[in-house]
Amino acid sequence: MSYNGNKHLTDFHNARVFVDDASLQTARDRREANRKRLRNGLTANEDPQPDEFVQQGSYAMHTMVQSEVDTSDIDDGAVFSRSSLKGSRDGDKSANEAKEMVCKALSAKDEFNTPPEVRKNCVRVYYNDGFHVDIPVYRTYEEDGKTRKELASAGEWKASAPEDITNWFNDSVTSKSPDNTNGRQLRRMVRLLKFWSKSRSSWAMPSGFIISVLANEAYPHQGWIDRDDQALLAVMRAIRNRLLLQETVFRPVDPREEITTEQSLSRVRKMRDELKVAIDEFSKIERADCDELMALKALKSVFFTDYWDKRIKELEDDSGSGNSGKPPAVPKQPVDKRGGTGQYA
Repeated sequence: MSYNGNKHLTDFHNARVFVDDASLQTARDRREANRKRLRNGLTANEDPQPDEFVQQGSYAMHTMVQSEVDTSDIDDGAVFSRSSLKGSRDGDKSANEAKEMVCKALSAKDEFNTPPEVRKNCVRVYYNDGFHVDIPVYRTYEEDGKTRKELASAGEWKASAPEDITNWFNDSVTSKSPDNTNGRQLRRMVRLLKFWSKSRSSWAMPSGFIISVLANEAYPHQGWIDRDDQALLAVMRAIRNRLLLQETVFRPVDPREEITTEQSLSRVRKMRDELKVAIDEFSKIERADCDELMALKALKSVFFTDYWDKRIKELEDDSGSGNSGKPPAVPKQPVDKRGGTGQYA
């Protein structure tokens, strides 16, 4: 019979993994500041204004973890109408020209020690504390009675609607999870996996998006009611087995292209290998002799945290002093003290 470590894991999630609204205020403030900075810079440069901004990524999917709040990023797409993005000869701006326009607007007042930078799929704004805001640039237009949305990618406009990813994930969380509290179980699994993937500074793990896709693939409908510990162990096993068969990961909505690259595949392999270590340790909760102390030491090892240290010490002290809640063992035969070993005769 396995040990029920659900409360220990959910308490850890709530205390060390989950990011509450107050903790996200800095991220929100920076998002709003960059929206204002972009609008002002575009006005000063006599460039068109975005029609809207679209939240995306872990912020929009509510899967940020505490280790990301001050050192990671927030994605906030700027969406322009195609008709407004015209070049010098009234032709469409290229994808790179659109990103350069946004980058120039953000840099108008020269406010950053590290200037905003045009990257493959966004314009990045850097902060001194390690945080950054990514601003993907989109254009929209009507075609065949439908609204099309395209991302300014590396050298081309590529069909992509950021809200499709958010809707895909949120729909999966709602339809698959057995509960409706605390973010729902599938979302908690993603958060816990992301926390684990960032628990060692020496690790280079896949992006949160890849982890989210893998977790969704591995997580079955209705999950494990009131047993996040069993759910996490099962999801870890399913992801590792999947990666042993296939390393590549694909976008879950159109366009269903591969999202792993040569560089990220090495990170996927690292995740696969470290999952074996985590599974070997975490699976101790399934042992017939697993007690609270064994379970907490396993959790501590997996997540590389001091969160359970106080309780572990209490259990070890109780065990060592004979105050574990059980009567001290009494030898049934006289003790043989020869050799000073204290062994039972």
